[in-house]
Amino acid sequence: MQSATPSIVGLSGMALASASLLQPAAAFVAPPSLQAVAGAAPAQAERPEQRSEFGASAGLATAACALAVAGGATRLLRRRSATASRVLNQPIPVVNWQVDPKTPVPGSEKALQTMVGTDVEMGEEPWDPMGFSKLYDRNFDFNMVMTYPHVQWLREAEVKHGRVCMLAFVGAIVQQFAHIPGLPVEADWTKALGACYADKTAALGIVQISVFAMVVEGRYYSGDAWIGQMDREPGDLGFDPLKLSKRPGFDLKKLQLQEIKNGRLAMIGVASLAANHSVPGSVPLLSGLYAQRPDVAESASPSFCGATRPSAVRRVAEPAALTAARYTTKKVLPAFEWLKTGLKASQLAPGQLVAKQLGGNDVLVGKDQSGTLFCVGNLCPHFGTPMSEGADVIGDIIVCPLHGSSFSVKTGELLDWCPSPPIIGPLTGIIAEQRNLPVLEARTSFFGDDIEVNIDTNAKKAYEADYWKGLLDAQGKVDGTYY
Repeated sequence: MQSATPSIVGLSGMALASASLLQPAAAFVAPPSLQAVAGAAPAQAERPEQRSEFGASAGLATAACALAVAGGATRLLRRRSATASRVLNQPIPVVNWQVDPKTPVPGSEKALQTMVGTDVEMGEEPWDPMGFSKLYDRNFDFNMVMTYPHVQWLREAEVKHGRVCMLAFVGAIVQQFAHIPGLPVEADWTKALGACYADKTAALGIVQISVFAMVVEGRYYSGDAWIGQMDREPGDLGFDPLKLSKRPGFDLKKLQLQEIKNGRLAMIGVASLAANHSVPGSVPLLSGLYAQRPDVAESASPSFCGATRPSAVRRVAEPAALTAARYTTKKVLPAFEWLKTGLKASQLAPGQLVAKQLGGNDVLVGKDQSGTLFCVGNLCPHFGTPMSEGADVIGDIIVCPLHGSSFSVKTGELLDWCPSPPIIGPLTGIIAEQRNLPVLEARTSFFGDDIEVNIDTNAKKAYEADYWKGLLDAQGKVDGTYY
């Protein structure tokens, strides 16, 4: 019995010592009730009848092991705590619909049934052959991620596009017959914006219009319409300067229907103008309106709404026929000549640019940053902005002052197309076709320091020939036939 006692006491000492030394580690992981039990262990270990030499030695050995285990567990737990803190502190990427306090509302197709816009044309039923109003509900039932917009968003877009097209259609028609003195004149509506950008006064007006549009969009942003939670009626901007809504008998629904119908018609009208410009004759009413009426041929423009550029008034049929024969049967060939610019190469500093008119061509003479002489066309291929009005030369690259389009002065190669200002620049870049900048040969004269440019002196004549040929071909003869 006595020989077994030390072993029992020793094992008891091992357990108690381990429990006492594990108390600091247990403080990290154990609940308060377990910590209290662990704290009572030392008192029991100090009882005289449980002490023995072997038990104390075994207890100390076990205590050392327990201390090592407790230390390792503490370091591991601290490491895990730090890792967990870093994970929890990292921002969780979410999309807009998740952080928006408003919940997406189902029933896009049902909402369309109650909206203004249906009339006798479609039997008082909404016209949605592509099923755009149904896409929202189908996506809503699938995963609550609003990939497709609610019909509120679609109606807001329809009203907005209709209003813009009403202004655009009226502007395209009015500019054919009336112009404001002092502002640039460009009867071809597709090139009117470029003429405005080229004119500083008109360009300032465009900036003012853009700023106004930004303010309106910022104030009445329709983001909640995407989930069907817009707090106003689509298209309602609170704009009623004449106080029409305050008058007795005011019918809001009737006026809303009229605006939507006129906007839809204007969108079709603007699309017709664009089609007639791109494919002359595709809209018979526009391209053939004056050509089929000899009685008004003298007083009318030979084109309508951008089908072709307007020309001088036709007097009689015979001169028109002669003009057609002159320009449609002859081809103007290039004729290159070295023309003096009146500039000295020594007078140009690196990066300096000088605009010149040579042989009817608007050119830009300058030096790149390395001092190499070059000559390019002065008009940016985008909107015809003069490069001489603030273009920068960076190395052997020239940058347009308006939208930042950049070109190589050696090859004319397009390097970047309308990068600025953000959003507006790239959007305007879609309007025009991307083209390279014309590059001309430049040299200093054999005797002296005069700068000479090798230029096509017939370039202007060739342009006019193509211009008149296209104009007359689109207009046709007075008898209704075409050249």
